[in-house]
Amino acid sequence: MQGDGQTKLVLCGCGKLHVTYGSVTLHFEREEFVLFAESIGRLAAMLKQSALNHALALKPTSNVHICH
Repeated sequence: MQGDGQTKLVLCGCGKLHVTYGSVTLHFEREEFVLFAESIGRLAAMLKQSALNHALALKPTSNVHICH
């Protein structure tokens, strides 16, 4: 399955999932991939929310770290 041209998901004959994003490929078991995808979705939602609240200083949490 392909999404935006940069992301590809391949289900291997052995049952493993291979997720490619650009030049990076990650290998997962099915359940592991679902947990990873849900975590990424939560992080994306947090980032969107922080962009909406940019006027308010984003306070780091255990899941979000500010670099500079």
